[in-house]
Amino acid sequence: MKTLYKWWAAVLLVAVIVQIGLAGYGAFYVAEKLDGEGSSISDKGFEDGFGAHIGFGYLVWLFGIIFLIIGVIAGIGRWRLGRHGLLALLLTLQVLLAWFGSEIPAIGFFHPVNAMVIAILLVWTVHDLWRGGAAARASAPPPAAA
Repeated sequence: MKTLYKWWAAVLLVAVIVQIGLAGYGAFYVAEKLDGEGSSISDKGFEDGFGAHIGFGYLVWLFGIIFLIIGVIAGIGRWRLGRHGLLALLLTLQVLLAWFGSEIPAIGFFHPVNAMVIAILLVWTVHDLWRGGAAARASAPPPAAA
């Protein structure tokens, strides 16, 4: 189960990076459609640009919740579970920021900021896992002498 946990963390990080890329695609797609003076874009045109970002965002949220569940089953310890609980909260907040940001643009400011916090937290988590938990090893008692 710990191997699945380790790989799921990497998959989740890649999914977050893809999600950030899809936001960039959506922004530039819409900007290209609005290139001409006096041009406008329909709701469908907007969804053509951001549809993948919107849809994939829910999948990323689900991946994050599954990551928390895998961590609980794998028995990864309180410290890591605390980080995962924070990650699950940030991913849920991300969805809420998208919903409310579409109604109140000032709230939308925090959507990309929160995405950066999510990415940083995941990089830290994946780095720790793939290095074998250097922090955990440093705090562990030395092995008994033979």
